[in-house]
Amino acid sequence: MPPTPRVSSVLASFASGLSWGDVPDDVAHQARRCLIDWMGCTLAGSADAGSRRVQQTAGTLGASAVGTARIVGTSSRTSAPFAALANGFAAHVLDFDDTFNPGDTTVHGSAHLWAALAASSELAPVTGREAVLSFIAGFEVQTRVAVAAGRGQYDAGWHVTGTVGHIGAAVSVARQLRLTQDQTLVAIGTGATQAAGMKVVYGSMGKALHPGKAAMDGLLSAYLARDGFTSSTEPIEGHRGFFHLFSPAPSPEKAVEGLGERWLLTGNGFKPYACGSLTHPATQALLELREQHHLEVADVESVHAFVHDYVLTTTGNPRPQTGLEGKFSIYHVLAVALVDGAALEAQFTDERVSDPSLRDVRALVTVEHDAEQDKDSAHVRVRLRDGRSLDRAVAHNLGTPGAPMTDAQLEGKFLALAAPILSARTSGTHRAPASLTGDRGSGVTALSSGRNRSRSRRARPPATTDRSRSRRSRSPSRSTPPRGPPRWAPPGCCGSAPARCRPGSACR
Repeated sequence: MPPTPRVSSVLASFASGLSWGDVPDDVAHQARRCLIDWMGCTLAGSADAGSRRVQQTAGTLGASAVGTARIVGTSSRTSAPFAALANGFAAHVLDFDDTFNPGDTTVHGSAHLWAALAASSELAPVTGREAVLSFIAGFEVQTRVAVAAGRGQYDAGWHVTGTVGHIGAAVSVARQLRLTQDQTLVAIGTGATQAAGMKVVYGSMGKALHPGKAAMDGLLSAYLARDGFTSSTEPIEGHRGFFHLFSPAPSPEKAVEGLGERWLLTGNGFKPYACGSLTHPATQALLELREQHHLEVADVESVHAFVHDYVLTTTGNPRPQTGLEGKFSIYHVLAVALVDGAALEAQFTDERVSDPSLRDVRALVTVEHDAEQDKDSAHVRVRLRDGRSLDRAVAHNLGTPGAPMTDAQLEGKFLALAAPILSARTSGTHRAPASLTGDRGSGVTALSSGRNRSRSRRARPPATTDRSRSRRSRSPSRSTPPRGPPRWAPPGCCGSAPARCRPGSACR
């Protein structure tokens, strides 16, 4: 058996030594897209009932501290660790945030990383470029650990975002603080020993707590390392370390293969629907059938979805009782897609899930494992009462690497999520937070106060500010956004309905 590579020290060396010139243009651009998506999801999530509870707790437990860090979407400040907790929670509570979703693992990579960086940047302000670089370091490390841990970690019942997220957040803040390799190794070990997150809490507020705690604990880990804390030198690969405890059959070499040459961030995806990512391929297929054939519920005898096995094991709840449970019920998601023509925030309230008419529609849905389907594909067959059958296959659902969102689509999503929150605090035209993605700025939560400078600037997608481009080439697939704010229209919607489609309001 070959010796186990020294994963922890190699990752610490990579993160602490990462410089702007090391990062290809498409990777830097993708990091900025992640920031845009994170801010939109966090602003919208800040108004959620679960977020209000976390904000209240943060205010209570952080009351004795100097309120140095913003809680996004509010006028409140609290201590940096509790701000990281509140913002990490809000970023994930709608289950609308970005998703790294290869075959053997799933990580919501931005929720905790940007939350930890936002809190740290208010303690020690950094440029936008430094924040982006720190995000990239944390993202690469956490996703590589997840890939190396493999399917066994996910199948055992761990929420991988919560486990590897502690490591990623610690690395991001360590890079932001410019810690040495040895200090970064301590941060990794301190984050890893706090790793947690059980899938049993899916469908409750507990799921969003995982990235909240990862942000909070990652921040703590990096600052402890800065101040002389100690930890294991092999926290990831060592005996009784992360791989040993969290995965029955890890492949440690995958954590370091191609490090600095093959960037996992380019495989990150963005969600068009506010529910579990595994439900998205079938949802898109049904919405497309609904639009193409002008389907009404009264026309439909049954809906049969052929899906990846994880869809049933993770989202197979046939009788959800709450809005949060509805996000992890493929039956509810397909029911609201058929009835409302949407799967956004309004489709996942407690009231919508308990609607008696929807229970009847959920009963029309049958879900079957199909070995031919991947996590981003599905086949849906709708049988009509007139005897016809309609089929639609989705090879790669929108937002995944096989069918990525354009910059204009991502900007439209941001505006749809952020505008209702910002309009309650400001007036004027809302624009994408371009000012957050350049080399200037005093912190990545500048938008959260509702007074950021981007209100006076023309809307544009995130764009690199590096003029040297010594190792870069502009991506030919990058889109140019329209001059006006684009309307957010997920697949199956013509775009004329409100972004937060209300039940029954979707267009025909």
